[in-house]
Amino acid sequence: MGRTAQANQAKSLPLAFVAGAIGAQVVLAGLALVLHIELFVLAAAMGLAAVAAMVRFPLVWLSCFALSLVPFFLLQGPKIEVEEATLVGVLLVAVLLWLFWQSMVVRRRLVEHWGDVLILLFVGLSVLNLPIALLNDVPLEEWMRRWLPMWLLLYYFPVRTYVRTPRQLLLLLSLLLLSGVFIALAILERYRSGVAVAEYAYQLRGGYARSQSEHFFAFAIVSCVVGAAFVRGLKWRLFLLSCAIVMGAAVLVTFSRTAWMSVLIGLGVAWVLLTWRQRLQTALVGGVLLAVALGSLAMAFPQISSVLIRLVGQRFTSIGQGQQDLALRGRFYQLERALQEVTHYPLGGQGLGKEFPYYEAGARRHIHYGYIHNSYLATAYRYGIPMALLLVAALVAHFRHVLRQVRRAPPTSLWRMAAVTGVAGMVGVMLSLMMTENPLDMRITTMVLTWVLVLANVRYPSNADGS
Repeated sequence: MGRTAQANQAKSLPLAFVAGAIGAQVVLAGLALVLHIELFVLAAAMGLAAVAAMVRFPLVWLSCFALSLVPFFLLQGPKIEVEEATLVGVLLVAVLLWLFWQSMVVRRRLVEHWGDVLILLFVGLSVLNLPIALLNDVPLEEWMRRWLPMWLLLYYFPVRTYVRTPRQLLLLLSLLLLSGVFIALAILERYRSGVAVAEYAYQLRGGYARSQSEHFFAFAIVSCVVGAAFVRGLKWRLFLLSCAIVMGAAVLVTFSRTAWMSVLIGLGVAWVLLTWRQRLQTALVGGVLLAVALGSLAMAFPQISSVLIRLVGQRFTSIGQGQQDLALRGRFYQLERALQEVTHYPLGGQGLGKEFPYYEAGARRHIHYGYIHNSYLATAYRYGIPMALLLVAALVAHFRHVLRQVRRAPPTSLWRMAAVTGVAGMVGVMLSLMMTENPLDMRITTMVLTWVLVLANVRYPSNADGS
């Protein structure tokens, strides 16, 4: 009887939320008539209605979040677009209202382990960086652009709350993979258009296909290969393999060594956590994936296929050249200068968005740049060493949590698939992505870290409430 009353109360709460949103719209309409700002208030009212609908139907809301990867890719650019700001605003308002409603009204326990506490502390304390940034002449608009998307990390809380069955898990992952396929096809088309006007072989390795998405491809490829060892239906395996082939071809033409290393690290870690049968399946799928991806590139670019494949091999082997590689040498100069800047203000940092000069070996000149190709060092430079240590502690806590989830889940279940992919993703993020890029600085890479946290935190029926 008590459970029934509690369930009815839980169902009535979202209705009350919708009623409150409608009331707020009535108030806004009255203000609009008085202040003559009808169009602005109409946009705000539509936004409130969208947020209310998203919170009322959580799986639809989370599905939209998975599909939002596509507009993030299409809208990325050096300047802030109105559409991009609106998308980020709607997503953030939705998750913040959900967190407030669940914690203050429903009284749901959202914090389950130390990783949750540390992530919330890191995101919450980051607002203290604003006065430091303003004192260092960082424009407020630039600071907000870099700071707000970081709050998207909190989306793993509602996903963990509402994903309770394997079918729901597969739904969200399928939508995420379909978003990746769309982006991969766009990348391949962009590369085809670029190489069509190329005159020299070295131009094939240009930045035609580079974007933030190559890091998502790495995460998605690992998910597909690991997933193929767990799903039972032939259709699901063909779907995963098809997605991996398209994104594998796209990640090859990006010539991103970081993304390639993330794939290898992720698959290596996942291989250790699988059964022997699953290991053989993973090795077979990985080999087929690489062969078909290279074959697809050869068919898509028949005139340059041999040169393209040779350039991919050279790009990969150039990792061992160290400072003889101009790109790596530029990174070393940048990291060395960033480390010097950290020592100047070790406690509070110099502010999110603050630029600093360093020698760029590729351009053969000094440049001012605010992006640092190392997330740990970038966090220490912008927020201070204590915040960098807090971020590391949060990631380590989530890693320990997902390791426990691997041990709890049945060996052949989809929950075990999510946990294994979560472990592989966490290791790939900490040892590859965050060592060579800054995922908190870009929309799509922030989404990558968010979905890694999702897979590291999905709740299994054995430890879910009410199961």
